Parts: sequence; C-alpha cells; structure tokens
Amino acid sequence: MELLSLELSESENEEIFNNIKIITNIDESDINIEISSTIERNIKVKYLTDREINKRKYSEKIIGRVTKLLIEYTKYESGLYLKENYFYFDEEEFEEIKETIKEEIENDIKIQLIIKNKFKEVMESSRTINLNGFIKFRLKFISLYVTQIVEKSIDNYLMKKEYLDFINIIRYITDVEDKSYDLVNVIYNNHKLQVYDSNMKKMTYIGNMEVSQELDGKTLNYDEVIINILLTKSPKKIRLHAVKVDKEDLESQNTIDVIKRIFEGKVELCIGCKFCQLI
Repeated sequence: MELLSLELSESENEEIFNNIKIITNIDESDINIEISSTIERNIKVKYLTDREINKRKYSEKIIGRVTKLLIEYTKYESGLYLKENYFYFDEEEFEEIKETIKEEIENDIKIQLIIKNKFKEVMESSRTINLNGFIKFRLKFISLYVTQIVEKSIDNYLMKKEYLDFINIIRYITDVEDKSYDLVNVIYNNHKLQVYDSNMKKMTYIGNMEVSQELDGKTLNYDEVIINILLTKSPKKIRLHAVKVDKEDLESQNTIDVIKRIFEGKVELCIGCKFCQLI
C-alpha cells in the first residue's frame, strides 16, 4: 500500500535536494522507500507499507521527516537573506548571527506546527505531492517569517554585543582598582544571596550604581544590591557558595550568572564547606 509519493527537483531547489537524506532515512522497518527518476528528471520518493493497520502512525512519521526537511530549508533561506541584506557584518559576526537564527528556528514550535499542518492538509487530499510546488505555493509566508527571524536575531546579537562590551568595561575598572578585600563570600541564605567578608561579617551597600539589566537580548531580574557590593569592594577573589540555590529562584540564578561574567577568573565555586552545612 502506498502511503505517499513525493517529487522534488534538484534544479528548482538545490537545498531541498541536498537534504534528501532527511526524508529517505526513516527509522521504521515497516516503511519501504523507493527512489526513482521521473520523465521530467525529477526525483520521486515513494513510501510503501504492507501493514495498513498502522497507516496513521506511519503517515505521522513521514510528515515529521518532511517537516524537519522544510525547517532545514527555512534555516537555509534565512542564511541567504542575512548574507544578501546584512553584508556589512564580518565573517565572525555573520556566523554567530547565523547560529542564533538556527537556534531561534529550531526552538520555534509555532512555525514547525504551521508547516506540519500545511503539509497534512495537502496530504489529506493527495498522496502525490510535488515538494517544490508545495514550498512555492503553500509556504509563501516563509519569506516574511525569514525576514522577521533574521531581524530579531540581529537585534538580539547587537544587544548581547553591547552587554558584553559593558561587562568588559566594568571588568577593566574592577581590575585596575585597588583591592581592599582579598576575599568575599557570596552565600545563599534565607532564600536569597548575601555577601560576607572573609570573617563572615555581613556586608551591605548604600548607593546608586546601576548595572545594565539586559543580558543576551533578554531583560533579567537580578539582585542589584549584591552586584553593587561586589563592584564597590572589588575583591581579589569571590567564593560562591551556591550549592543550595533553588533552581526556581530565577533572580538568584541570574545574579550568579552576572557575577561570573563580570568577575571572570576571580570566582571560586564552593562545592560544600562548613558554612554551607550550617545554612
């Protein structure tokens, strides 16, 4: 019994043709795949099975593979759009933005569901589908999606770059300042982070220093008081007692991340000491 017959042309869409393995390697022993050429010199991929009882299950598996192929196509189109319209980025920047775009698309469940449902609709009315035609007429929205996802990824990249530049400046300032403290301890106590000196005396801060709350394009919720204490004291070493930090305490998790970035090379992670045990 034939489940589906796909046709694709190398000349019309080279990227789809180059990724044909995605739809011809299916981990299902009861699905037989036949690959042949048509009169028009297209490639035909035919999916067959002798187990009609599992027809729906097998069809879903095929649809999943086709969706994966079309997601790869979307990534490719995004890379082309980036290269053609944002040529002023250097190679390193281009590759970093390209990776961000790929991650955005891979994590976008919505676009995957839309593509999957579009293909399902066509498959319900026909068991023979020209994949190049499907892309051309049923996935017209991809061009708009590509524009939006590229612009979003560039905005995120620029915000991240601005943040990292800011962190480098702060790091430089803390490096050149006189270090009045050899060591301070950051301890998670009473469901929040607190700072103590080497004699375990609690440290406080009163001031108006502000640190950017943008990290990798996302607004963070972190404890400014903790960061301000550390920036003001500028210790040679920070011992981070974070074994018991609640994973659901996002503010503390974000604060720890900012500490690691600003004081890179000065943070020592405590995996359990007498103070940790007492808390």
